[in-house]
Amino acid sequence: MRRLHSFVIWIVLGNVAFTVQAANMALDLMDSHDFYQSTPRQGPLAEQFTTIVNSPPNPIRVSQKRAVRIALLLFGDMNSLENRSILATFRKRMRELNIDYRLDTYMDGFESNGDLTSYFKMADAQPDYIIMTKLGSVQRRFLERFLRSGKPKIILYDFASPLTHWMNHPPLMYVGFDQKKATTMLASYLERQLPAETKISALVLPTGYLGHMRCDLFLDEMAKYNRHISRIRAVSDDKRSAFEAAQILLKENPADFIFSCSQNISEGVVAALQAEGFDTQIQTNAWGLSLSGIADLESRKIKASVLFMKDDLSIAIAEAIKLDLEGKNMPSLYVANSMLVPAELDSESLRLMVQQAHHYSVELWQE
Repeated sequence: MRRLHSFVIWIVLGNVAFTVQAANMALDLMDSHDFYQSTPRQGPLAEQFTTIVNSPPNPIRVSQKRAVRIALLLFGDMNSLENRSILATFRKRMRELNIDYRLDTYMDGFESNGDLTSYFKMADAQPDYIIMTKLGSVQRRFLERFLRSGKPKIILYDFASPLTHWMNHPPLMYVGFDQKKATTMLASYLERQLPAETKISALVLPTGYLGHMRCDLFLDEMAKYNRHISRIRAVSDDKRSAFEAAQILLKENPADFIFSCSQNISEGVVAALQAEGFDTQIQTNAWGLSLSGIADLESRKIKASVLFMKDDLSIAIAEAIKLDLEGKNMPSLYVANSMLVPAELDSESLRLMVQQAHHYSVELWQE
């Protein structure tokens, strides 16, 4: 009871101070370049680990006395394509590695309204590993006591910006993408492709990890190119909010291009364009591709998309657990590949790229 009581206290304090912590988080993040510069021995380990992720699976070489216990915290809708893909890829790689494990999945839904039940259950289960698929103020507070004690071990999914505050007691591994590189790549492409007179609006995320790593950086890059953003609106990271915000933008002051800071926002913008009858005149960008996303590229609703090699993250988690069980050295940071996909690419090339990004879960993405 005492442990639970203390958990409630610091979570409540975390919510009270959320705005301050979210603002400070940007100052606490390191990009991969700075991280490898500050810890030179991590570079070679990361290269070796990347080779492992990109290679056929090599089954575990130590005997296990018991099944390893893994807790996975997912966010949003359990049946979303993203969440199903994470689970399918992770389970497949763990089977291939012949690891004896028990996976307990917990959910933190969009409408949880501060419901901490999943966090209590996960802490009480005392797993060997916690895989966290989002890092915000609440999740950070929840994880910090485990980082200090070293049990359970923490893996952060889709988060590749090490926290300076955690350098002395880091997670087992951060796995994610170089959001700075992806965003500057997209901004550079749009600068070259959009005519100088193009009117640009932007739908951005509130202050937070992606809000800082993508939204703020994109706006900075546009300013560097002397591109004026006519309207900027902050929206929550869900399709409906983006749809409603995009409808307002389209009615008040239609732009030629609407920057979308996340895939959920992009899908909301595309839906609004369709609903308002703007089929080809106005475009946006995307951060991933399903088969419906390919159709939006082909129809030119999407000007360009950043395609992330998402299955590699789940593969990396499985491989990190295997190396840890074997007692081998591993990097603290794994950065997977991403690439820019322009609308001009032919259909067959687009489909091949989607298959490459989702080579373990491609069947889900083709549904």
